[in-house]
Amino acid sequence: VLGQGFNHLGWHWWPSDAAIASEQHQGRDKCINVSTCHIGCPQGAKASVDITYWPEALRQGVQLKTGCRVREVCINQQGMADGVIYIDKHGAEHKQRAEVVIMACNGVGTPRILLNSTSSQFPNGLANSSDQVGRNLMFHPWGMVRGVFNEQLNSNFGPQGSCLLSQEFYETDPSRDFVRGYSIQVTRGMGPVTTSVHGINSGNIPWGESHHRAFDERFGKTVHLGIICEDLPQAHNRVVLDSELCDSDGIPAPKILYRMSDNTKNMLAHGYNRCQEVLQAAGAEDIFVHGHLREAGWHLLGTARMGNDPETSVVNEWGRSHDVKNLFVVDGSVMVTSGAVNPTSTIQAVALYIADKMKQNLANLFD
Repeated sequence: VLGQGFNHLGWHWWPSDAAIASEQHQGRDKCINVSTCHIGCPQGAKASVDITYWPEALRQGVQLKTGCRVREVCINQQGMADGVIYIDKHGAEHKQRAEVVIMACNGVGTPRILLNSTSSQFPNGLANSSDQVGRNLMFHPWGMVRGVFNEQLNSNFGPQGSCLLSQEFYETDPSRDFVRGYSIQVTRGMGPVTTSVHGINSGNIPWGESHHRAFDERFGKTVHLGIICEDLPQAHNRVVLDSELCDSDGIPAPKILYRMSDNTKNMLAHGYNRCQEVLQAAGAEDIFVHGHLREAGWHLLGTARMGNDPETSVVNEWGRSHDVKNLFVVDGSVMVTSGAVNPTSTIQAVALYIADKMKQNLANLFD
């Protein structure tokens, strides 16, 4: 139905890919469209890391320690990382020695640990001679527009991620009042309980004798359009250490400093209008603009950026710290822009690329 709307306007769209098994694979069953993606897949079809990468890593000899918090990365007299200090689930402090330290805590956790890893060699935080650790924090500011159709779409069935993607407005257009762009992600409707709760909270589904009638007018007939904006790096959007707040182990908490740019605000406004257009073209009877969603788009990116220049970046082109030659970052913090897509596949690709480069250059890691 939405594809017909995009076609009517002559806008780009395609079926969205998703990390979901459509056939039995390595002991996991295929997706059967029960729509429980957000709370857990009974089939094991959703390719979360606990059933994909981790079992293989454990088979290869990786030791996984749960309930632990890393406080800092340790540095020896030669300026090389030689391990981490961590606190276990019983509150005991340990040092895990290592020849190579790999950071994979994403755009808030990675700078938190690096900034807390101070020493005489790195008084402003580890790997931070450029003053770029923690800077250029990016999210994915997310807008939402909902359409309700008269016809039964059975939209409550199927995976709850994006099922259709449009990048008609992804690239910079000089005629618009913003640079770069956004993707439109079409997602299916909600299950029965969520439909009721959202309807009651918004006033569209009342309690009482008319509850079932109003519910039937919306259940399986609702489609959501998400606007995922390409957040751009700004030095003042950053992660710092809180001077007062600590966690239960006494480790300084991360403090988030972020202000949405005018560029992103203009992008969202443009997206709201386009989403209403395509829903109208698809035949939606009622259209609701929810605006910017506070609970969505929290992809944590950009605080240990990759680059060739040690003065303006934290790691080089294969994830190695410019300052500490055996320290690597493999998470979303290395990204230099957020893009206008969900970043998990890109983060995985970058991590696998860095791992390959580490293997190729193993003999030169300490040079």
